[in-house]
Amino acid sequence: MTNEELLQIIEKAAREKATHLNLYNNKLSSLPPEIGQLSNLRELYLSNNKLSSLLPEICQLSNLITLCVHYNQLSSLPPEISQLSKLEVLFLANNKLSSLPPEIGQLSNLTWLSLANNPQLTSPPPEIVKQGAQAILTYLREKLEDSQRQ
Repeated sequence: MTNEELLQIIEKAAREKATHLNLYNNKLSSLPPEIGQLSNLRELYLSNNKLSSLLPEICQLSNLITLCVHYNQLSSLPPEISQLSKLEVLFLANNKLSSLPPEIGQLSNLTWLSLANNPQLTSPPPEIVKQGAQAILTYLREKLEDSQRQ
């Protein structure tokens, strides 16, 4: 998919006040900042692409409930991800993440967090990841609180 085609899809989704957007398996290496204009979006599927990062603009999607970015090349996430206060489902499996921003711990509605097959992930440590979403969120909250005390 070309950048021009992607912009056309985003413009159409904005006009139609789309609540779902599926950009799965399009060989995308980046997203345009215009993605942040899709304020009605509740579900965003970006899996099976070549994304190495997510723009902070993605965090403007205040109604987002599901974000699927598994099977990409993500090495980090923006701390602004904590602004996705309605987020319930976050698929991050099969990326290149080495750590998660502690701010993810502020996502109080998050019930599903998939981190499998991120071999470089050290924070949270594997023993926490194996315990599931609530243990991961607790770990990240504590890490955030520790950093704010210093």
